[in-house]
Amino acid sequence: MTESFSFLGHSVNVNKLTKIDLEFGKILRKKRLHRKLTQEALSADSGLSRAYISELEMGHKDPSLYTLFKLSSALKIKISSLIDEVEHNL
Repeated sequence: MTESFSFLGHSVNVNKLTKIDLEFGKILRKKRLHRKLTQEALSADSGLSRAYISELEMGHKDPSLYTLFKLSSALKIKISSLIDEVEHNL
């Protein structure tokens, strides 16, 4: 399923999974910055590589359930808050 999606001021045709990945990335970045963490600090706290966190934030990767647990623990939030915000913004 393809639909139009506005990203960084541009209209882009993307499939639903890509839209979810992009939205998750935006929310992950927002949560990280809210905690005043760099990607390097989140990497150290979560055990995930800085490059992988960057890929997630850009919407180029989709996280596994295990990754969601590691990120939410490092950000000191519930996984459900991440998922709820993604769902709300779709």
